[in-house]
Amino acid sequence: MVKRKVFLLAHFFSAKGGRRSGPALAAYSVLALAFPLAGCVETVAEMTPNTDAHPQFVRRPDVSLAGASVAFVSVDGPPAAVSASFSQIMAREAAAHDIVIADAKKARYLVRGYLSAYATADGAAVEYVWDVFTKDRQRTQRVDDVLDVKGDGSDPWRIVGEAALASVAAKSADDLAAFLSNTPEAVAAVQPLAGSEAKPLSYAPVN
Repeated sequence: MVKRKVFLLAHFFSAKGGRRSGPALAAYSVLALAFPLAGCVETVAEMTPNTDAHPQFVRRPDVSLAGASVAFVSVDGPPAAVSASFSQIMAREAAAHDIVIADAKKARYLVRGYLSAYATADGAAVEYVWDVFTKDRQRTQRVDDVLDVKGDGSDPWRIVGEAALASVAAKSADDLAAFLSNTPEAVAAVQPLAGSEAKPLSYAPVN
């Protein structure tokens, strides 16, 4: 697993303040409905994390993510208040990264998240995992990372705070968008230029 140290300072992005833009508000509305109702989605019931090694992806600039819509069906692990805050931040980041959020019954991919926080010598670490499933419950990709946060206290989630959650959401959206840009649905949206030779497009994992 790749570990990324992020030492968070006061000037880092804060989830508080500012009005939500139209795309972000629409995305949050879908997320707010999707997370609590995750248990009601039949196709999610059999989803379980898979710890197999996974490739990383580089985002393709020549594709559209519109066809590779996703539904965030759950985020397990954090306290309820943290989940509520994170869902808002994640909605904004998903919209900023052109990720199209849809209803679970219509989305091309179902995404299940896991967040955990634990104490370290210098403060706390927050670990995230996103498992991406096809509509037939096959896990097709996992993206994950660990961020270290400096601070004091006995509660790792209090040390993590909203600034760290914002970093987690930004990195998560970046990783998910990179994967989605290499999916068949995104690649199929590419229109070859007139007179140019058509070239086959495929997944492009990068170690």
